[in-house]
Amino acid sequence: MDSCCSPATVSSGTNKFFSRWSKRYAKNFRKKGVERTQQYLLDGVRRVPIEGQEILDIGCGVGALHLTLLKQGAVRSIGVEVSEGMIQEAQQLASELGLRDKTSYILGDFVDLAHLLPESDITLLDKVVCCYEHLDLLIEKSAAKTKRIYALSHPKDNVPMRVIFKTQIALARVFQWSFRPFWHDWARMKSQILSRGFSLLHEDSTIAWQVLVFRRV
Repeated sequence: MDSCCSPATVSSGTNKFFSRWSKRYAKNFRKKGVERTQQYLLDGVRRVPIEGQEILDIGCGVGALHLTLLKQGAVRSIGVEVSEGMIQEAQQLASELGLRDKTSYILGDFVDLAHLLPESDITLLDKVVCCYEHLDLLIEKSAAKTKRIYALSHPKDNVPMRVIFKTQIALARVFQWSFRPFWHDWARMKSQILSRGFSLLHEDSTIAWQVLVFRRV
C-alpha cells in the first residue's frame, strides 16, 4: 500500500534541504546498503525477534531501515517524512525490492500527524532528533506509539560534534537559513525515554553518532 498526504504544516525549508540529497542517499543505499550508524540501530533492534512486527519509521529518508527490516521478516511499515524527494525515492526503492504492498508513506511533521497513526511494534528515529526543535513533544508522541522497541540515533556529545552543530546553528541564524539543526540535552532526552516505560536494550556509537535502542518494560 502506497499512500501520501501533504498537510500544510510541512516545513518547506526542511523539505527543500533534504530533497536535494535524496537521490544521492538512494544511490548509496542501492550500492552499499545501510550506513554504519544504521547498521548499529538494526543490530539493536534485532536483539528481539522482528518477524511479524510492524514498523513506524519517523524521518524515514529513503527507507533504508524499514526496507531492510521488511526484507528480514517485518510485515508492514509506515514512513513519515517531511521531504518529498526522500519519500519519492523510498517509494521507488520499495517497488524495486518488491515491498510496495507492505509500505505506506506520509509526507508531513510526525508531531502534527501522530493522532492519525496507529501504534507500532518498532519505532525508528535515525538522525531525527537533531533536526527537530520541539524535542519533548517528539519524544512524548513517538514513545506513546511504541509497543515494543524504540530506536534512535543522535549526535554524539563530544567536542567535535558540539563545535560542528553549534557552528551550523549560529550560521543558520545569521544567514536566516530555511533549515537548521538543533543541539539538545541528550542525557535529558534519554531520561525522558526511560521514564516512559522503557529500559535500555542496546547502545553503540561511531565517532559522530550515538545509537540507543530501548525495549518497553
